[in-house]
Amino acid sequence: MKLSVHPAYYKLKRFLWGMSLFLLPVTSFRYLPLGSGTQVRPLSLVPLGGLLVVLLLESVEKRRFLLKNSVASLLLAFVLVALMATMVGGWIGVPNLYEYTYASRVVRAWVSLGMGILFFLVPAAMNRNEEDLRFTLKWLYWGLVLHVFGAVMQLTNYYVLETVFEDQPSLADLVDPVQKKIMMAGLPVNRRISGMALEPSWLASQIASTYFPWCFAAWLAGYSWIRRRQLLGVSAICLLLAALTFSRTGLLVIAGAGLLTFLLTGQEHLRRAWQWFWSPFRTHGMHKRRQELAQRIALLILMAAAAGGIFLFLGSNHYFAQLWEARSTSLTDYFVDIYAGPRLALAQAGWQVFEKYPWSGVGLGAAGFYLHQFLPDWSHFNILETAELLSPDNTVFPNTKNLYIRLLAETGIFGFWIFIAFYFVLIGKSLAWAKSSDSFKRFVGIGGLFGVLAVAALGLSFDSLANPMIWVTPGILLGLSDALLTEGHLSG
Repeated sequence: MKLSVHPAYYKLKRFLWGMSLFLLPVTSFRYLPLGSGTQVRPLSLVPLGGLLVVLLLESVEKRRFLLKNSVASLLLAFVLVALMATMVGGWIGVPNLYEYTYASRVVRAWVSLGMGILFFLVPAAMNRNEEDLRFTLKWLYWGLVLHVFGAVMQLTNYYVLETVFEDQPSLADLVDPVQKKIMMAGLPVNRRISGMALEPSWLASQIASTYFPWCFAAWLAGYSWIRRRQLLGVSAICLLLAALTFSRTGLLVIAGAGLLTFLLTGQEHLRRAWQWFWSPFRTHGMHKRRQELAQRIALLILMAAAAGGIFLFLGSNHYFAQLWEARSTSLTDYFVDIYAGPRLALAQAGWQVFEKYPWSGVGLGAAGFYLHQFLPDWSHFNILETAELLSPDNTVFPNTKNLYIRLLAETGIFGFWIFIAFYFVLIGKSLAWAKSSDSFKRFVGIGGLFGVLAVAALGLSFDSLANPMIWVTPGILLGLSDALLTEGHLSG
């Protein structure tokens, strides 16, 4: 019997894939040997690496590539351009920064890119039909339980232990040392929730790109992969966890990607809602008209109360409320006042690196060697993070904190546009599926569109190519797309 059809082989694949999804929330597991200072340490990398070996053995047996289509070709083109940029960067020659050398940063960057591609290829290979996706979603949301567990522990520490044992620091901060034993960071500040992620913004970003898109798609497409009550519970958990992070980027991305996805794919729902809302004015009979008008008014009051409640809840956190409480006279001052000054300064410095090397870039992972000299003057004072970067005692290697600025600076204009094309192709596939009359295809299209839009938006606030959140949903979408092209159907 061939390996690929052996029952034990099938069970092994499913087990490793299920564990990969279940452990996905743990993004900074301390004991993964990925080098000092590395924050992105996804625990799911362990079963995922084993699964890749199994899939490669299957590919050799079947004598076919693990993945072969237009999106995979774009990814390969990006890798080649990044490789050429890295060679040019080595030829340019840069002075060492602290204990970092060009070779060490390049190796680190390519390992990170390899990790990211692994989180793209394996989901694509493991999602070939409807049955595969149902299995994926089941274990994906079982993994969400880990975030809930982490959130409960953190809330318990904030609102129970710190209150009851405020005079006994060892008990008041009981959760923090335990968390540091497992992850690279302890409890977040300002009583924000991070779950099992490194920090609150990472948790919110995971929800925006990986967890909530499929809940949103299920409601909009009318596709039931779990019972309605369960779907309502999972959706509520996602939104509650996101709210408790008080992550401005994450919450804005969820709202923005959700609204744009609805406008692009939910026209029929919008048309029906519009007709329903104005139907009382076309209703004959005064009593029925008054009754229906009362329903609409009650709904508007309820929506206004919900919006007001959300505003008050988010405004209770000073970090989030600073978005509208800042009193600045310029855009730069506004970014500084909302604690985004370091991000703006590093992004501006990265842009200057791109302007100096627009065609070749400086090599994957090497932008940090140039950022100090291009930091804007306004960032030298009153901003702790950038001031520390300029300190003679500093040993932290800087980064652009913006994926697109990083790609421009390190891979040049060609690498940047190839990577952007990668997103555009996935968005195009998603839109095509979202217009299908088949509920499953529509579900995949809407979920994929929400996820890719979220990933694209999140690139404005982080620059890591190793983080699973930017790869998993595109990988799932691509695997189903590849199956559709090669087999002509998606049903299991």
